[in-house]
Amino acid sequence: MSQRERVIDFFQKVCDDPSIQNKLKAPCPANRQGFANVAQECGYDLSGADLDDYVRFYQFYTEFQRAIERHQAGKQTLPDWLNKWEKHLKKFSDDPLDDRYDTIKRFI
Repeated sequence: MSQRERVIDFFQKVCDDPSIQNKLKAPCPANRQGFANVAQECGYDLSGADLDDYVRFYQFYTEFQRAIERHQAGKQTLPDWLNKWEKHLKKFSDDPLDDRYDTIKRFI
């Protein structure tokens, strides 16, 4: 299994396991090392760099914690949020400038 497949497997496990979701919520640091520590506790040989290579943006960690909160409150499913994140990454890969303008518009 490649590192990318391990990362995907870890996030799929998170979607199905509320105890891991709770470990990833605050006070877990919303950064690559905080998430890597939880992954390692769960038996995954992943580093923060492995996670960053997959998720690509540091904002992912804070947004994922928020997505966990919404998921546990029944407002949005975690797999749906992860699918949207993957579509966001694909769009960015296809046309980085277009995504940058879209991001800027959201924050103005």
